[in-house]
Amino acid sequence: MAGATVAANTNAFGPRELCGGWLSSEDAQEGLGGSGRVTSRFDSTNACVLERAGWLPGGKDVRVRLRATAVDAAHPFADSLWTASGEQNIVTGRFPGAFDEHGTGWVSLPASCAMVGEGAVKGDRTVLRVGVEQGDVDPAELSRTAERAARAIAASHQCLSAGSQAGSTASGAGSFRYLPASRVSRSDPAKVCGLPGFALAATAPASTPVQEQTSGSFDDAWFCDLSLEHPDTGLPRDNEHGPFARFAIVRNPELFSGARKRGFERAVCQGKETYFGMDNLFSEENTKGPVDEAVMDFFRRSSVLERFPDAARTALGCG
Repeated sequence: MAGATVAANTNAFGPRELCGGWLSSEDAQEGLGGSGRVTSRFDSTNACVLERAGWLPGGKDVRVRLRATAVDAAHPFADSLWTASGEQNIVTGRFPGAFDEHGTGWVSLPASCAMVGEGAVKGDRTVLRVGVEQGDVDPAELSRTAERAARAIAASHQCLSAGSQAGSTASGAGSFRYLPASRVSRSDPAKVCGLPGFALAATAPASTPVQEQTSGSFDDAWFCDLSLEHPDTGLPRDNEHGPFARFAIVRNPELFSGARKRGFERAVCQGKETYFGMDNLFSEENTKGPVDEAVMDFFRRSSVLERFPDAARTALGCG
């Protein structure tokens, strides 16, 4: 009876490698969590579908899709569609990525792996997209599993540098760090986004205080989203939580191509190449419905986009 339980709830008698060698069964089990045998198959889109069957009472099935695909060189900073921002949980290091609270996200392969993903053309880069289609997973564990799969894909295509051959827990540029996004909180008007010297030129109305959400780290990639608390501002996204501006500090070389293509401001900060990015999601033209005049006045006078680069330069000791 004990042997039957082991067989039903682990991969003790299942395949040792999954997704054509992208993952060991142990890595997949950790990424999907819980108990139940994990299997994999490739579908018609060349995505690997990982499935865990929860066979014990109360166990739940989990299904996750992994697909290596080409993206534009501006990734993850496409116009008005940043897929790395203050609301995302950030993976740092040689295989950077971003994941939402449910575990859906992406991990980027090195720039030298540009021709690996489906639909790749010259100038693209490859990301491993991760989609949680059924069940609940721990996003931190799934992101670690995705990073290992991305590393295996890069190694199999011989586009992984010798210095990155070590496992994802090695020190240095190859190390894996999962940095959860902060909670949405009220901004300090004199230290917006927690960045010293980043103060707004105007104060938001008391009924619409500025709030922020940050993620990442200053030594790799850091992000902040600013939004307003008031539900009736007329902003084009979820008015309570959606940002009116996004900011980025990019110091991870694997994200430089996106920063350059978007025209982020470049600096050298304490000897390290650095990019400062801004994304304005608010304008009088793209609002929905009437906007309170006090809110409009705040946007006109806050100088939020103009003040960020100087504050970031000072905080990071840029030349």
